Amino acid sequence: MSGLLSDVRIRVGACVLAMAAAGGLGVVTHAKEPVTRPEGAGGVTRTIVNRTALSCPAPGPGGKIQSAVDSVSPQLPEGTPVAPGAATPLSIGPLPATSDPIGSVLVRGKIASTAKTAKPVPLSIRGIGPLAAGTVGTSTTVSTEGVNRGMASVPCQLPGSDFWFVGASGAAGRRDILELTNLDSVNAEVNVTVYSASGALDLPNARGVVVPARGTTAVYLSLVAPKIRDLALHVESTGGRVAAALRDNASNGKEPAGVDWISPSAPPAKSLVIPGMAAGKGIRIITLANPSDLQATATLTINGPNGPFKPAELSTMQIPAGTVKSIRLDPVLLGDPSAVTVSSDQPLTGSTRTIDASGQDFAVLGSAEALTGPAYLVLPAHSQPAQLQITAPGKTATVKFELRDVAGKLLAARSLDVINGATTMIPFKAQPRPTYLMVEQVKGSAVAAVTLMPPTKLGDDEVPLVAAWPLTTSLVFRAQLGAQPDVRAALK
Repeated sequence: MSGLLSDVRIRVGACVLAMAAAGGLGVVTHAKEPVTRPEGAGGVTRTIVNRTALSCPAPGPGGKIQSAVDSVSPQLPEGTPVAPGAATPLSIGPLPATSDPIGSVLVRGKIASTAKTAKPVPLSIRGIGPLAAGTVGTSTTVSTEGVNRGMASVPCQLPGSDFWFVGASGAAGRRDILELTNLDSVNAEVNVTVYSASGALDLPNARGVVVPARGTTAVYLSLVAPKIRDLALHVESTGGRVAAALRDNASNGKEPAGVDWISPSAPPAKSLVIPGMAAGKGIRIITLANPSDLQATATLTINGPNGPFKPAELSTMQIPAGTVKSIRLDPVLLGDPSAVTVSSDQPLTGSTRTIDASGQDFAVLGSAEALTGPAYLVLPAHSQPAQLQITAPGKTATVKFELRDVAGKLLAARSLDVINGATTMIPFKAQPRPTYLMVEQVKGSAVAAVTLMPPTKLGDDEVPLVAAWPLTTSLVFRAQLGAQPDVRAALK
């Protein structure tokens, strides 16, 4: 042993290993005594995030596409700890390690955008240092014709190992593709469990899916589960980490009927909230998945602008074990902005689908977890007003929000109470450039989303644009309780 330690290389290696063990690789550091917050209490748990790696998916070719990624390292509440050192820029660029960046986040509070392109590719947002804390991005594509006609916009995603998607389809009129992205330098492997209206499907081709290092793999549902509608997907990584995104191209015969990304749903639970059913005319559908081995009896409560109510003849659903079930809600919503609270005797997960009155575009939002701290969202430029929808599923909640422009200037700020069981809508003016939003729950329990719906009348050269973005608590403010989130992709 003494002979080994006399070798300088061995001694240096031993020191490096000791430092790595002591620092846990330094991905996310925690206060010595993390503080958790009871509901309604002041202050939140704050985690020092010094690295970030986000995956920003891109649609396939087709039509006159204009695609870009907008990102920001947002202004954080005063006193929020961030990593020490100089503000090293965060890069926005293609996945291969040899690719040059096509954008950079340089300053906290100012939005960075990539140039619009007609040939989008998956991008990542990576970086180390103080700017990593709170960084978010949004990938947006708009097309006026072809299979991608409409608006497809989705927040860039932190890689993980477990995802749920509800409301997919392999039937005619749908071209749903599960996009799996690997930001790391080693291959990942994924199993996809698919549930349908008739139960869990035995799909060997959906298991052991390899996602190459710094690459993507596509799973086409029309090939894996042909002619089957109303699907739910459980994506589990068995090795490595991935970012999962589910693209949905719809058609009505030969006519395109919109495109969007189906946002991930919260894991199955006996109580869930699905926010962001937009105001206005059109179709509204809720889809629930029961992955358990027992039949579920679910009770639906609509959270509208005037408070909660149970829709007649639709308030109770029986969902057999391992199945997926959809029902239309627009006849009882009367065009109001709404959310849905679901209570069940078995764990469920779900989503809502909003289709505009013309049937030319849509958006899908999954069930959401209540905010436990500030949430940040980059909104792409939008030529029509957007709506922030906040729901208090239980007791009256107090929420505050801030909307800032591309340079970080405050455009709007407000604190408001959302009455128990109700959904409150706050309109935002059309913006010719990207903006970013902060929403924070101050008291009680709240879920939030932003929706975009076309006006009643459009110009001759305009197409309907529908979008919906979930708001989720920033990683900086998620209670870690001593566990370190795995965000090591930025190290690879």
